[in-house]
Amino acid sequence: ANTAANTAANTAATMPERSITTEMTEPVAAVSRRVRLGLAGMALVGLVGIVATLDAAGDYPRLGQGPGLTVDEMFNVGQGCRLATGTWYWTLGGLTSEELYGNPDYLPDHPPLGRLALGISHALVTSIVPPTPSDSTPFAPTAARFGSALAMAWLIYLVGRTAAAWYGPNAGFAAALALLLMPRLIAHAHLASLEIMITLAYTASVLSLATRWHSSTAPRWQDTIIPGLLLGLALLTKIQAILLGPPVIAWALWRFRSRAVLPLACWGTIGAAVFLAGWPWLWLDPINHLVEYFARTTDRAQLSVFYLGQKTDDTSVPWHYTPVLFAVSVPIGLHALGLWALMSRAWKWWTDTKAVLLVAAIAFPIALFALPGVAVYDGTRLFLIVFPLWAILIGHGAALVADWCQQHVTALSHNTSRLVPAAILLASGWGLVATHPCGLAFYNLAVGGPKGAHALGFEPTYWGDSLTRNFLVEVAKHVPDQETIAVFPSLHPTQWTEFPKHVRAWDKSSRQLALYGTPDAKHAKWVMIFRRKADLPEFLRNTPQQLELTAEVRRAGVQLAALYRIQSAPNPTPLAP
Repeated sequence: ANTAANTAANTAATMPERSITTEMTEPVAAVSRRVRLGLAGMALVGLVGIVATLDAAGDYPRLGQGPGLTVDEMFNVGQGCRLATGTWYWTLGGLTSEELYGNPDYLPDHPPLGRLALGISHALVTSIVPPTPSDSTPFAPTAARFGSALAMAWLIYLVGRTAAAWYGPNAGFAAALALLLMPRLIAHAHLASLEIMITLAYTASVLSLATRWHSSTAPRWQDTIIPGLLLGLALLTKIQAILLGPPVIAWALWRFRSRAVLPLACWGTIGAAVFLAGWPWLWLDPINHLVEYFARTTDRAQLSVFYLGQKTDDTSVPWHYTPVLFAVSVPIGLHALGLWALMSRAWKWWTDTKAVLLVAAIAFPIALFALPGVAVYDGTRLFLIVFPLWAILIGHGAALVADWCQQHVTALSHNTSRLVPAAILLASGWGLVATHPCGLAFYNLAVGGPKGAHALGFEPTYWGDSLTRNFLVEVAKHVPDQETIAVFPSLHPTQWTEFPKHVRAWDKSSRQLALYGTPDAKHAKWVMIFRRKADLPEFLRNTPQQLELTAEVRRAGVQLAALYRIQSAPNPTPLAP
């Protein structure tokens, strides 16, 4: 009897580790209804939280202010509304493909799916809740931003449910919470941009493959249909979808050897067919338009990058820019949980085929953008797609930490052991609060937060999101009508001519914006900037002595935007084109 009892006790003691190491060969577990409802509730909380602070510049003043209007939103909202309306008439036969996609007003710089989603969001929201009336523009960027918020909620649920199915409910809830605590990801979820759209599509594609191709036998052609459709939708969203190819191909060949060739061919063929069928612009001149689209990734205007106190071209950034930015732009507690998962003795991730694909799909974009000559800019924006996959490993790490505490800390029960990873997760939320709504300016404690990163020479901000609604209201209070405001920097030739048209807080204003240092700004008495140091002249890069600070946006001790009154003429040299 004693021998049997000891055997049972030893078996029970080793059960958690055995279950962890053997789960890799078992089918993906079902997720209980209770867990699904809990994750749906977290997604809903995320959606409500984002929408509650979504307003760009006075479209919906009763909402809290969100990030300021970024340059890409001005194009995305207009193009999205045009696509939403045009596609409706196109499906009814009122427009031809040539009239919709061959028109000079159509911008083929990105595939249509992401912008179409933003346009549909704009149409639905403005029809249900009309924005503040405007004389200058029919567009309300805040309404289009709802599309990104909805995509983020979907992403939270997808990541949480997948982590719960793979590694248990605790991992699922921790992974979903990790997404809500990533300031840069949440900031993008407030913008009418394509970043959250492609992040959702990339994540769904990877998770679909890992889930459906989990068995030791080669996938059947039926197993390639859903992953192929998701690949096509990702390709229809943004160019980053092509980054799926190398890690998926390498992973499938590693798993199935030559048996992977046919499934991969089916997967790629379905994805390519969806891409071609879903973008009528390609139909007009398939070969030339395909070449034009993919060539645009290299044939484009060169941007400047400010990194470690040095300004460089986007193709000359040091190789470590990408891994360093990834390391310092996610809360350090989340990184600790993810690393715990990868280094835990209780889980050998390289024997878990699902985890191998996650790691490959995270590592490849980071490694690619670290190669010499590959353009990378705007902080983590180009490789934001890896954040949700990292969140799944963070969630698993949180569950492993709870298991470790239960086994090694005798004072902790099964329930109280969860408090340790919960405390780490909740402590990681300080950055979200400290930088909101300017989450693109977040840096973690590894570099001393945003203030420490600023001292080390990292870019404080890069996209204009720090020109928040409250700041623009302050500008309107200080700058009289019919005055000219010199603005800097400029990320597009039409940025500052289009900007006032989308700012309902200035709708009745006759103020003019002119690029600093140009003849139009020669007699300006005011200077408005956001601190993208890569494109600011030395005179404006730090605190200008000739200018009097009138209003500013400051987060975590760092100035992100400012309005200055000119006390004495600085005699700027006109900017080179």
